Amino acid sequence: MTRNIRIPRVSAMALAIALAASVHVRAAETTGGNAMIAGGSADDAEDGSSMLIATADFNRDGVADVAEIARPAGDPDKPYILQLLFGQRDGSFRPESLPMTLKGDPRSMAAGDFNGDGAPDLLIGDRDGAVTELLGDGRGNLRFAGEIAHVGSAVSIAVGDFNRDGIPDIAVSDFRANAVTILLGSGNGSFRAGWSFALPMRGTTYYLAAADFNGDGVSDLVISSGEEGTFVVMLGNGNGTFTYAPALSNIRDPNSYCPT
Repeated sequence: MTRNIRIPRVSAMALAIALAASVHVRAAETTGGNAMIAGGSADDAEDGSSMLIATADFNRDGVADVAEIARPAGDPDKPYILQLLFGQRDGSFRPESLPMTLKGDPRSMAAGDFNGDGAPDLLIGDRDGAVTELLGDGRGNLRFAGEIAHVGSAVSIAVGDFNRDGIPDIAVSDFRANAVTILLGSGNGSFRAGWSFALPMRGTTYYLAAADFNGDGVSDLVISSGEEGTFVVMLGNGNGTFTYAPALSNIRDPNSYCPT
C-alpha cells in the first residue's frame, strides 16, 4: 500500500534538496553495474569501495570543485587518499597532482569557510571520533590545522549558522554516544562545545543535513538513517539549541522520541 506523507509548513522538496545537497555524502562506487549507498553502523567493515565527497570552490575560480576521500583502486589495505578535483567550465574535473594521504578511518567530511578568510576549508570526521580541520588557501591547497574536537565516532557532519552570528557552526552525529553534538564556530578556525541531544535509536547510524526549513533565518537540522522515508526535524532556536518538531518529522512513533 502506498502511503502519502503530508509535511506541514516544510516543503518536501526543501527536505530532499537539503539531504541530497548536504556537503558530506557517503556513497559506494558502482559495483557490477549497481550503484549502492553505504549505510549501516559505524562499526561495519569497510569493503574498500566507499568514498566521501564534499563540494566547494577550493581555488576560487567561480566553478564548483570536489574533495574526494577514497582508497586507491578500492584497496582495503591501503590508507585513504584525499584528492581535490577542480571543476572546469565544460562540466569536467581536473584532478590535483599531489593528493594527501590520510591517517585513520574517515567517516564524514564537510566544507565551509571556518576561519573567515574567504577560502573553503574541510572538516574530516573519523571512526575514532577525531574531527580534523584542513584550511584552504583559496588556490586549491589544503593544510592540516589539527584536531578541533573529539567525540565517540564522527559519522556525519552538517554545517550551518546555529546561533545567528554569521559564523559557520557544525553538528556532529556521534554513533557511539548516540547523540548529536553542536560545535559553535569562533570565526578563526576553532570551535567550542555547545548543546548536545540524543538520537532516536542506539545502534543506528544517523546522517545530518542543515538548512532553514521554516523560513525564520535560523539553520535547522534534519536527521535521517538508512530506513526509507524516515527523518527527524529539529528546528533551530537561534542560540545553538534546537526544538524537536514531531509534526514535521516522519518516524514510526514521533511522540516517543525525546531528544533532551
